[in-house]
Amino acid sequence: MDDHSHPLSVLVPPGAGRHLRAGRTRPTVKIGPHVGSRLLGLVESELRAGPSFPVHVHDEYEEAFYVLEGEIEYLVDGMWLKAGAGTTVFVPAGQPHGFRNPHQQPARHLALASPAVAMTMVEEAVAAPENLAAIYSRYASRLAE
Repeated sequence: MDDHSHPLSVLVPPGAGRHLRAGRTRPTVKIGPHVGSRLLGLVESELRAGPSFPVHVHDEYEEAFYVLEGEIEYLVDGMWLKAGAGTTVFVPAGQPHGFRNPHQQPARHLALASPAVAMTMVEEAVAAPENLAAIYSRYASRLAE
């Protein structure tokens, strides 16, 4: 694909995508730069019981979550809020947030981020969490483009 062409449409079947392991979460990147997306990233995650993803901030991109199954708690505006299946949570850039599954049953959600390069950052952060600050710094300027 060159700068003058458009990416092809992509169908990602159930169970397909880039499978990652991140502690108690099992994220699968469905849409991101790996399929030619520039503006949109989509991850489907299974959250096992317990702490799932630490509180963090994305200075350069927005994120939204949609609960598919179970109940997930999201840190929003300094409070942990319960969200059941069918609930959507929007997190603007610059807002601290996190999520966890307080129940014994697994839960699942979709995470949507913009721009799509955020998915590449997520993949690198999951692969090397000890380098999170360096990874985030490297992508900060790319996310602002």
